[in-house]
Amino acid sequence: MDPRLSSFGKILTAAALWSTIGLASVYSGNYVILALFRSLVAASVGLAFVRTARRAAVVAGLLLGVLFAVYPLAAALAGLGPAAYLLYTAPLWTTAVSAVLGERAGARDYVAVVLVSAAVAVMLLEAIGGSLNLWGVLAGLASGISYGSYIAVARFYSKRGEDVDVSLGAMPYTLAVTAPTALAYAAVFGPGDLWRPLLGGVYLGVFCTVLPYRLFSSGTRVVGATKASVVATLEPVLAALWGYLFLGQTPSLATALSYALITAAALLAALG
Repeated sequence: MDPRLSSFGKILTAAALWSTIGLASVYSGNYVILALFRSLVAASVGLAFVRTARRAAVVAGLLLGVLFAVYPLAAALAGLGPAAYLLYTAPLWTTAVSAVLGERAGARDYVAVVLVSAAVAVMLLEAIGGSLNLWGVLAGLASGISYGSYIAVARFYSKRGEDVDVSLGAMPYTLAVTAPTALAYAAVFGPGDLWRPLLGGVYLGVFCTVLPYRLFSSGTRVVGATKASVVATLEPVLAALWGYLFLGQTPSLATALSYALITAAALLAALG
């Protein structure tokens, strides 16, 4: 088989696996405990390969921990499609954080920021009007901010040769966010049924964290980061499809417009 076709297949598989995060979160029944189990699985794999206490690993791990905690909340409250597309507002936050870290933004980046800002405004108006859950939209924004910040930080430290620290090395430090959150939740509301979030956490840790990141990085080495990022925009499209097929979630015209704006922004950021 052509190595390029194989690599595109790996990237598509990674995007498809990532698209199921929201669905697994909803079916877990407890997104807070789910995030803890996901962190535990990812941390176990990370510690099996690398152990580091460098600043890069700690900062990246904390950002990923926030992402692990808030994205399932967004999926549960706002729906799979809005949560996935709000996650893809990451280019806006990547541009902002990268500017703070000393990188210069290009014209495409600024256009992407405008498109994302318009999409966020549409979703917030939908939330105020009652079509979307406001807390879910805010959680989705938080996931986009944490993910975008992680991308900027990972890029910054990877240029210094610390790419392992911001990937596998970061996983144990996600527990610094997910563990206290889960303990506080359990203390207030009780642990509840642990089997469903445990199974969901194992699924997310293996099939939505370790495996897809490995597939994506492997495919990117052959086809390049730009094409890989473009292909990966399939993720929110599939997430919205799962929400429609399995949960009966149909976006309004305004929400669908915000999807289109965020997709255009993600493509611009990738091509830039």
